[in-house]
Amino acid sequence: MTWDPAPNHPPAGYVPPPVHTPAPRRPRFRENGAVRWWGVLVGVCVSLVFYVLVGLVSWSTTSLVSLFLVAILLAGAAGAVLLTRGDRGMGVGVAAVTGAALSVTMLVLSWETFNVNQLFG
Repeated sequence: MTWDPAPNHPPAGYVPPPVHTPAPRRPRFRENGAVRWWGVLVGVCVSLVFYVLVGLVSWSTTSLVSLFLVAILLAGAAGAVLLTRGDRGMGVGVAAVTGAALSVTMLVLSWETFNVNQLFG
C-alpha cells in the first residue's frame, strides 16, 4: 500500500474546464472600401453642380433632354468607375443624383411628348 498525501486536492496550477463550452464567436466581415458619409455628400454636391451647369448650357427643351441624356451617360460611367475602382461613397452620391436626373429628364420628355400643358390651360 502506497502513501497518498492529498487524495482530494487537484495538483498545483490546475484550472478546471468550464461548465459550458463557449460558443464560437461569429465572424465579422468588413468591406475593404467602406462608404463614408462625407464621400456620399461630395459625390452628391459635385453631381448637382454638374447637372446644373449642363442645364444652364441648354437653350430649349429638346436640347435640355438631349444634353441631360448625354450627361447621364457620362455621369453613370464616372459613377461606375468610382464604385469599382475609386471611392465608393462618391460613387453612391453620383449614382443617386444621376438616378434623380434621369427621372427628371424622363418627366420633362413625357411632359413635352404628351403635351400636358393643354390639360392645364
